[in-house]
Parts: sequence; C-alpha cells; structure tokens
Amino acid sequence: MKKTNILITGANGFVGSKIIEALMKNKRYRIAGLVRKTSNLDFLKGSRKRIKLYFGDIRSKETLLEAFKGKDIVIHAAAFPSDWGSFDYFYETNVKGTRNVCELCLQNSVKHLVYISSVSIYGFGKRINACESSEVRKNKFPYCVTKLEGEETVRHFIDVFRLPATIVQPGQIYGPHDRTTSYKVIEALNQGLFGLCDSGRHLLSPVYIDNLVQAIVRILNKPAVSLKKTYVVTDNIRITWKEFTGHFCRILNKPMPWLNLPRQLAFLAASVSEAVYRLLMIRTPPSCYLIQGLPDR
Repeated sequence: MKKTNILITGANGFVGSKIIEALMKNKRYRIAGLVRKTSNLDFLKGSRKRIKLYFGDIRSKETLLEAFKGKDIVIHAAAFPSDWGSFDYFYETNVKGTRNVCELCLQNSVKHLVYISSVSIYGFGKRINACESSEVRKNKFPYCVTKLEGEETVRHFIDVFRLPATIVQPGQIYGPHDRTTSYKVIEALNQGLFGLCDSGRHLLSPVYIDNLVQAIVRILNKPAVSLKKTYVVTDNIRITWKEFTGHFCRILNKPMPWLNLPRQLAFLAASVSEAVYRLLMIRTPPSCYLIQGLPDR
C-alpha cells in the first residue's frame, strides 16, 4: 500500500504534537514534522522515533525547501499564538510564514493544505453563534490582525492559484499540553493573580484539543468534501468565563478569583500595564491575567 506523505508545521507545539499522535494511528501516513532548531521537543517524546523531523523556520523560505519535497498533505499549525509581543514578529510568523507555506505547497504540487486559523478573526463583543459566513470585525490585537491576514493569504491562493486547501477556525483551544490558555489560567489562579471582567458573565468559544484533532482527521479523510471549505470548530457549548474558570478552581481546589473589574476599567488597567512594560522594554507579559475575562476571547 502506497503511503501518504504528510507534513505538520509547528510539530512540537500543543496542536501540532496532538495531530501527530492521532495520525500515527493510521498506517497509511508517513509523517514528518517541521520544527525550529531551537524548539523544545518535549511534546514529541512519544513520537520522535516514528516521524521524520525537518529543521526550519516558516519565516525563512529557504530553510523549508527540503521539508516540502514529495509531500501529499501539509497541515500548517505553526503560528505565534500570544497576546504579547511585537507586531513585526506576529506578522513575520502568521502572515509571511503562511505565505511561504502556500507558495511551497504550490511549487511541490501538494494535494491538500489544511490551515489552522482562529475564530478570533471574527472579533470580540456580542458575537453569539458566529459561523463561517459571519461578518469579520477587525480589531487591533496583533494576533487577531495577523491571523486574519494569514487566512486571507490562504484564500487568495485558493481563488487565484487554485491551491487545494481547507481552512479550520478553532475556538479557544484547551487541554493537556496547552501553554497558551490553560497553563496561564492555572498559574494565575495558583498565584492569586487571576481576575474576571464584568463578573465573568461573557461567553467564550472553547474547543477541547481532542475534538479539534478529530475534526482535522475527518477533513483529511474526506478531501472531496472539505477542499476549498472553511470550518469553525468549537465544543458547541454555551459557557461563560465564570463557569469556565470555576472548573479550573474545582480541579485545583482554589477559591473563585476575588478580583472583578468592569470591562472599561479592565481595558484601562491592561493598557496602562502594557504601556509601562513597553516603556521599560520588559519582554515578559504583565503577570495579572485579567485579560482572560474580556468578552468572547
């Protein structure tokens, strides 16, 4: 049986490593991962001997050439998923990096590109039951701005160059190995530095990592249906930040956060904190994780 050659960018990350774990169960895949030379490979300990690793940086096209040769499928999971950092770094990774991936997929006649986007491109505030056809509300957050432009880049390649691709828009991803949301929430709760906004009444759109991975596997199994399509992937539940935080508190045996601020005051506090940190050229983000309580994040 001829095997399908598949490449996962950001293979060492939360999402990439979980995708690899799932794909290894299917013997028809020959799996390769793309990581940077400085990447932490802890999440690949269980799969390292069964996959081929390429070292490269999506921001530098010339470092990617070998990785894309002979690949049938590419899952582009590499990104800079943060709420803190320079806009240039967000752009270089989430936009330029995505453009490099699209160009190399075309050059190597890749049969299916799966691009991992984000529901954050639809914007925040009073967005309930948003779907693939919902209006995009642009905002100033670098991650959201650059993920939207990255997605627009993929759509351009689909429309103009007929790139065979599928766009996946996950909600807020959580679960084991999550260093973007869950770890920060747990760390802030343990340190007593977590706060809620508007009493935590705003909704969020979470997706458990296994549910996201299952959706991606289904997309790969049905390319005739999924090509040129966009899919919003969430847990399809209605949950507030207070309820979401409450689950963590019960697991950690911690009390609910006492800090609660109105939205306007929370934005002001966050803006002042960011301004001070940037003025002092502090590279680490402010320690209080109040921002997690903002609407629809």
